[in-house]
Amino acid sequence: MSKTIALAFSLTVLAAASVAQAQEPSPIIYNLAGYEVGVIRDIKPNGDALVLPTKATVDLGYYNVIMPAGTLRPRARGGWETTMNIHDIAFLPPVPYRFFMPSGL
Repeated sequence: MSKTIALAFSLTVLAAASVAQAQEPSPIIYNLAGYEVGVIRDIKPNGDALVLPTKATVDLGYYNVIMPAGTLRPRARGGWETTMNIHDIAFLPPVPYRFFMPSGL
């Protein structure tokens, strides 16, 4: 009897832990077409996100950018969605700031 109660309790704890993990938002950002465009590294106090754009999005190397809070919203299928397109993301300044010139100029 006590083994059954212990087993039921452990299953309940595992189920609760998996639900808590499922509720944690994914840091992946998608554009409106559904393609991955970056990963959130940190959220600033004003809501802006420190983002690492995917290499396929901008192909300018690995650097962090600040994405304005107004361009991000939670995505129904998990993660985040941005209204910015790849051309807008390419012109976000790098953090920490350094001189850069987006490709195509």
